[in-house]
Amino acid sequence: MPGTSGIAVLIPAYQPDAKLVELVEALRANFPHIVVVNDGSEGCEKTFDAVRDCVEAVLVHPANRGKGAALKTGFAWILEHLPGIGVVTADADGQHTPDDILRIAEATATRKGGIVLGVRTFEGRIPFRSRWGNGWTRILFRLLTGLAIRDTQSGLRGIPSDMLERMLSLRGDRYEYETRMLVDARHHAMPPLQIPIKTVYIEGNRSSHYRPLKDTLLTQAALWLR
Repeated sequence: MPGTSGIAVLIPAYQPDAKLVELVEALRANFPHIVVVNDGSEGCEKTFDAVRDCVEAVLVHPANRGKGAALKTGFAWILEHLPGIGVVTADADGQHTPDDILRIAEATATRKGGIVLGVRTFEGRIPFRSRWGNGWTRILFRLLTGLAIRDTQSGLRGIPSDMLERMLSLRGDRYEYETRMLVDARHHAMPPLQIPIKTVYIEGNRSSHYRPLKDTLLTQAALWLR
């Protein structure tokens, strides 16, 4: 735990199921600080009750505001209550393994001036919309920003403590916020550190709350309208 004592795991959750409980239970051994954000979920009280005693805090949005808003709520809470602590963001649907979260955390603990990205290898059977969407966005992202990011849509990211306030200043409340985090990396002291992680899609990624049309338009606009 010494390598992760200065890192909090932040998990934004909307309509989570038992996979959130399994993830939190698996992370407890290595992380003293776990923060969950209930982003306006409905009918999931038992799931959040099951993790409440295992985490530092369960923060609540009365209504769904989007992943970006949930991340910023978590960042603000950590800045206030856990000053000097870095953050690893992880999804609630089981697509980030505890081992990969630990590796990103260890890299983040010793890093300043640049974020850490868990980048999927996209091996095996990948849903078409995920493979196509990431490939297209990766090419467009490099053309517009000059940064070669191998996985622009990964939610497994490490934010060093000295960069949390900067992350709070970025616009966006939904998935476009994560795109703006990467666009902003052009101005960081260090380029993103990219660490390969496992590619996990459960039931063809059916648990994803990504809205193909609306959220694609928002993330693309985040590239053009900076």
